[in-house]
Amino acid sequence: MIPNNKLDSIKNDIVAACQQCDSDGCRTCANKCSRAERYASANIPVEFWDLAFKDFCGDKNFKDLIKEKVSDVDKVYKDGKSLMFTGNLGTGKTYAACCILKKALVSGYTGAYITMADIVASILSSEIDSAGYYSYLLNKDFLIIDEFDSRWIFPSEKSEQIFGSSLEHILRTRFQNHLPTILCSNNEDVDQILGGFFARSFKSLRSRYLELFYVGGRDIRRNR
Repeated sequence: MIPNNKLDSIKNDIVAACQQCDSDGCRTCANKCSRAERYASANIPVEFWDLAFKDFCGDKNFKDLIKEKVSDVDKVYKDGKSLMFTGNLGTGKTYAACCILKKALVSGYTGAYITMADIVASILSSEIDSAGYYSYLLNKDFLIIDEFDSRWIFPSEKSEQIFGSSLEHILRTRFQNHLPTILCSNNEDVDQILGGFFARSFKSLRSRYLELFYVGGRDIRRNR
């Protein structure tokens, strides 16, 4: 989660930089601060708060395909189709996913950004209420799972079974309830991220519920 001190600092900077209200606060500042609060509540990394999709400078074909989804999140939610972006590091997968989520949040939907590493740690932790955590992930209108990669699966049969069954439950439930879920992965073979039975199960779910997008191009983070 974004620390409260960081959020307060960002909101103070918004008001201080405003050229319309002379740092006394105005509707424009209030709207920007409200957006910042929504982004923080959804756990969107601060790096992506001010990035607009129109400025996306990565794979043009990918941008053209995703543009409609960013501009019409009502349709994305109504259709209930989930998305998966896969490609090399720095090609803009998280950038695009966060643009969709930001638009959803300002349109009144609930949402959350989380990494696969966070899910693994939370599921395997004895200090976290599993029922409450599942409810958090299952009841968001939009959910991003970033870094959906095999590197986070611990090399043991026990952890693979625990995590595999839990993640399958989360994905299956969201997919079947037509809740838009965006997976971002650096793995070329997305069907081998999970192991054994869960790999076959994920492939079945993916083929039915996910739109898969391969994101090409160079590392655009070097130019930001």
